[in-house]
Amino acid sequence: MRTGSQNLQAAAAERMSVVSKPTPTRDVPHNRLTFGEAEVEAVTRTVRSGQWAQGPRVAELECELARIAKVKYCVCVASGLSAVRLALGALGVTQGARVLVPAYSCVALANACLSWGAEPVPVDIESDTWNLDARCCRQAISVTDAKAIIAVNTFGAPAELAYGQNTRIPIIEDCAHAFGLDVDGRALGGRSEIGILSFYATKLLGGGEGGAVLTNSADVFQFVSSSRDYGDKLPDAHRMNDKMSDLEASLVLAQLERLPEMLARREALAFRYIDLLSSAGSGKLFRLPPRHEKRIWYRFVVEVLSGDAQQFIEELRREGVDAALPVSDWRLPGGPVAPTADRAYRRLLSLPLYPSLTEEEQDYVVSALLRVCEERIRA
Repeated sequence: MRTGSQNLQAAAAERMSVVSKPTPTRDVPHNRLTFGEAEVEAVTRTVRSGQWAQGPRVAELECELARIAKVKYCVCVASGLSAVRLALGALGVTQGARVLVPAYSCVALANACLSWGAEPVPVDIESDTWNLDARCCRQAISVTDAKAIIAVNTFGAPAELAYGQNTRIPIIEDCAHAFGLDVDGRALGGRSEIGILSFYATKLLGGGEGGAVLTNSADVFQFVSSSRDYGDKLPDAHRMNDKMSDLEASLVLAQLERLPEMLARREALAFRYIDLLSSAGSGKLFRLPPRHEKRIWYRFVVEVLSGDAQQFIEELRREGVDAALPVSDWRLPGGPVAPTADRAYRRLLSLPLYPSLTEEEQDYVVSALLRVCEERIRA
C-alpha cells in the first residue's frame, strides 16, 4: 500500500509528464520551467479581466502566502531583491550599518545592503548544509555592531535561526530556496522577524519575476506596503516601483496549487540521485548531500573532490548535460576569512533537478557524471 508521500510523488510524476515538454536525452538543461494548462488559463483569465497591474490577484496571493507561512501579513513586491531591500529598510538599516550575510550567497543580498549605504559583512558557512555557521555568526556578532542578519535556507536546507539569541538583532529568513514546510512546528518564512520569497522563473514558485515579504510586525507591513509604490508621495531615493503585477500573481497562484506535488517530485528525484550515485561508489569522487526529509530539494548540489566544479561543468557540457556553479563569488579581496565558503565557491556543482526532469534524463546525467569522473581518474 502506498504512503501519503508516495501517492504525492506518483501524482507529481504523472502531472509533471504533461506540463513542461522534456528535452531529448543528451540535451539536459540545468533548469526547465514547470507549467501546464493551469498557468495558461490563469494568465488568460487575468488578461481578459483587464486588471494587469497590482490588483485583486496580488491581494489573493498575499493572503495565501501569509496562511502558508503562518504569519499575519504578506506584501508582494517586484522581485526577491526588492523583498530583501525593503525588509532591510523596514528594520532601520541605513548608511554605515552592518548586515551579516552568508559568505556563500547570492549577490542580491549584498546589493540590497549597499542600496541603503550599509555594509554586507560575509560570515562563513557550515560544510554540510552550506548555511550560516552559528559559531562564526556569534563571533561576528561579538565584534560587529550588526543591525541585522540575513539567513538563507541554502538549496532548501532550513537554516538555524538562533544566531541573534540574547542580542535582539533581527533576522531576515531568505526563503527563495525553501517554502511550504514546517520545521519544529514553525513554517518557513514565519520563523523570524521577516521572511522573504522570490518568484523568479526558476524558483520553487515561478512567476517570471516577483517576490514577497512575510511578517507578524504591523510596522514592517506598513513600511513595505507604503515603500513598494512611489505614486502620490514625496520624493525619496528609496521609494521605487516595487509593485508586483496581477499577471505575475496569477502564475504564482497557479504554481502554489501544485506546490505539494512539485516538492514531492523534487524529493523523489533527489533521493534517486543519492541512491544511484551512492551505489556507483562515488564517495572518493564527490560528496553527496545528506538524505534528509525535513528540507526542500530546490537544488541537488554535490561537492567535487578532485579538481574544481568549473572543470566538471565544461566536461559535462560536452556530454550534453548542463550543470552549473550554483552561486557566483561576489566578495571583495581583503574581506573576512571564510575558508568553507571559499571551498564551496570552488567545489560545489549543481546538477539538473526540477519537477519535469524525467528518470531517463536523470539516468543520463548520472552516467555522464560518472564518465567524467572515470576520465579524470584515468588522466
